[in-house]
Amino acid sequence: MMSSPTVFLVDDDAAVTRAITSLASLMLLRILPFASAESFLAIKDEELQNEGCLILDIRLPGMSGLDLQRTLRERQCALPVIIISGHADVPLTVEAMRGGALTVLEKPFGLEMIKSQILRAIDLDHQRRDQERQRDLLRERLNKLTAREREVLALIPLGLTNKQIAAQLHLTLRAIEDRRARLMRRLGVRSIAELLLLVQQAQATT
Repeated sequence: MMSSPTVFLVDDDAAVTRAITSLASLMLLRILPFASAESFLAIKDEELQNEGCLILDIRLPGMSGLDLQRTLRERQCALPVIIISGHADVPLTVEAMRGGALTVLEKPFGLEMIKSQILRAIDLDHQRRDQERQRDLLRERLNKLTAREREVLALIPLGLTNKQIAAQLHLTLRAIEDRRARLMRRLGVRSIAELLLLVQQAQATT
């Protein structure tokens, strides 16, 4: 059974924590609240593997929310971030958005507003994880190619004809045609367009 998405909440405001905790429970979401950035960073990496989002206050005791956001980016944590603040002035908002925040909400905000942003963030995280799974599957298919088939595959995106590939690899035209047919069968594609799309998706980084 799959676990519910997790809402990570980092805010030292007890009233906000109670409200968002109650909302998450009503949404059947798991919530992990933290009163500081340091306590959030102390959790195990496995916790961050669960689908979900991070709700983060800008002003916190100790490390600020923006510093935490930068730290997570450096650690390549891709959880969608919803920034909340009672002092969301323009420079802070711009910095948060440039840092990859999904949105910045100024306190006090309505529960319907935060609910819609949580749903949006979780949906984006689900899409990202699904794309990563698809990319990994494509890479697995590419890794099954032989070294000789990879030689041919590396030259196909350059727009070279079979004859040109044969000349570059010092092989016969028949050998190239055979390798090309084998690699396309192995990858389950029926056209060069499908092959190029597969390679492009496998090489995507986001």
